[in-house]
Amino acid sequence: MHETIFFSVCDLINIYKSKKLSPVENLKNTFDVIKRLNPKLNAFISISEKKAIRQAKFSELHYLNRTERKLEGIPFGVKDVIDVKQEKTMNGSKLFEKSKVKTKSSTIVNKLIEEGAIYIGKLHTHELAIGAPTFSGIDKPASNPWDMYKTAGGSSSGSGSAVGGYLLPFALGTDSGGSIRNPSSMCGIVGLKPTYNSLETNGIQPLAKTIDTVGPMARTGKDISLIFSVLKKSLDTVDRNYKNLNIGIIEHFYNKDFIANDEVGVSFENAIKVFEKYGSVVSKVNLDNLKTYHEVNGTIMAKEGYKQFNKHLELRKDQIDKLTFERLNKGKNISDEVYQKSINKKKELTQKISEVLEKFDILITPTNFDLPFDLGDISQINKYYMRHARSPFNVSGNPAISVPCGFSKTNLPIGFQIVGRHSADQFITNIAHDFLIKTDWENIRKQNIIKKLFL
Repeated sequence: MHETIFFSVCDLINIYKSKKLSPVENLKNTFDVIKRLNPKLNAFISISEKKAIRQAKFSELHYLNRTERKLEGIPFGVKDVIDVKQEKTMNGSKLFEKSKVKTKSSTIVNKLIEEGAIYIGKLHTHELAIGAPTFSGIDKPASNPWDMYKTAGGSSSGSGSAVGGYLLPFALGTDSGGSIRNPSSMCGIVGLKPTYNSLETNGIQPLAKTIDTVGPMARTGKDISLIFSVLKKSLDTVDRNYKNLNIGIIEHFYNKDFIANDEVGVSFENAIKVFEKYGSVVSKVNLDNLKTYHEVNGTIMAKEGYKQFNKHLELRKDQIDKLTFERLNKGKNISDEVYQKSINKKKELTQKISEVLEKFDILITPTNFDLPFDLGDISQINKYYMRHARSPFNVSGNPAISVPCGFSKTNLPIGFQIVGRHSADQFITNIAHDFLIKTDWENIRKQNIIKKLFL
């Protein structure tokens, strides 16, 4: 076991600068761990080892010459809906198995590479970013590093598994209904759904352009903040003091609109106590019923998703997983009138959240209402699919970051969301980082994952 694989992005940059470790040495350690653990986790679907080692040698020179860039020598992977030059984007689907290799990378991958980050491979996704962790896709679904018989969440499943299992310090995912935050919560890491339209989505397979986002997944809030600073467009960002916060708790999402698992509720309430202990003021806040957000988000996703993939659904149904087909095909029967009503409702709900956030620094609520469930179990997939509080912030476009806040009696991680005003992405990542330091989460996670994967 190489101790360096447990380092965060910021840790690695500092140790590279001190010359105690080179990017080439770290990358070799990274590939050693991937070769050892990926057969168990199924996080990666492809590896670009030779190209990555060549790039690491260039990064080494940058450090020697003191010309290093923001993410110099940091390895990363991407969800397999994001284009990388000279590789296929298969979108987790048999539909794209024989597709052509891409002639250029997505804007977001190029931005990372331009700042010295080293691309090392594609990561598992649920089919078409709307499917489920079933065993009928092109690859076996990614496993949860806390329990390899449990789901890693999705649809950015491989990203959550790889970062949570210490195969990588960070990865990219996409989020149209919680697909960054769900695996982040289930794998005990930090995942940011950025402010809508704050990051470029060119070169990323669309699902529903009205709500699609792309964002970073890492193990610390500080890492997320650094990566986001590289990726963001030139939007203004909110930079405020993150001590002594005025916090709104969306309690009715998990104890009235839905009833969360007891252990999830207790962990979230313990997170509230941490904020109170360090001087924050917390108050209950009421939004629309969570099921209203689910309905609006679901209608938009199904209608736009169906338009995106309708030719495949009509002509190649036999190559699409049953659950994926059912979720997308719902859009066929959604009229333009019903869709437009959802778009109008989306604007109304967005305005309401903006008005609430004028009175608070942040809002908080659980990410998921249940623990990670058994991998590939269709009955559990159907049971737990809509039991979460992620969709409100796809509807509103607010930045939302999933942060670990504890684990169950069976040692499965639990997460909650910190939600900010539009363009307050780095503000909420600072709060997330501060929270994780106060709860000593990195040591807790490391000790658990070492026992699960490395001993």
